[in-house]
Amino acid sequence: MLKSETLTATRSMLILTVFGTVVVSLGIMVLGQLVDKKLESVMILHDYFTVFAVMSGAGFIGLLAFSSERQQGAVNMLKILSIAAAASVFLIDLTGTIGYIEYRLPDPDSAKSKIRQTFPFAHEPMFESMEYMGLLGPMWAGLIAYLAWHYNDRMFTDRAVKSVLMVMISLAIMYALFISLMGIVPTKIASVQG
Repeated sequence: MLKSETLTATRSMLILTVFGTVVVSLGIMVLGQLVDKKLESVMILHDYFTVFAVMSGAGFIGLLAFSSERQQGAVNMLKILSIAAAASVFLIDLTGTIGYIEYRLPDPDSAKSKIRQTFPFAHEPMFESMEYMGLLGPMWAGLIAYLAWHYNDRMFTDRAVKSVLMVMISLAIMYALFISLMGIVPTKIASVQG
């Protein structure tokens, strides 16, 4: 593929990704407003961005591991995936903060009160640790995005850079899945027990 075709394809993919994410986000918010489930729609977005970040990381690893070296389209796609994952992680924290405010209400009917009544273990070590561990995610994702842009095509030619990026992203995915589990158990599983 020619360089101009590669850049056009990369721009198209970036535009489609951003456009698709905006459409999905707005659609979920509008549906939440229509059925009077505003907080639930924000938390669905929270889940959507979590899956999007994990899948962006998995795509980054797959592309880095299996793409041929010095292919400019692959380098550009890795940069896009790194920015998409970093933006998703920031949006995860933003939507999680909105849910956190509602969760923490001192009302006896709040999610926190219900979870503490039905399954106290789910709140104390799990949800409490998830709240604070999630703060590291934007810094980690930002560092990976910076490294992807800084090292450019050296991600394919320098074995050390490639290995470090793959390990960092693998650990980031495991970290995200662990944090997700810490949030899923209290909000989904424990609340069903009550």
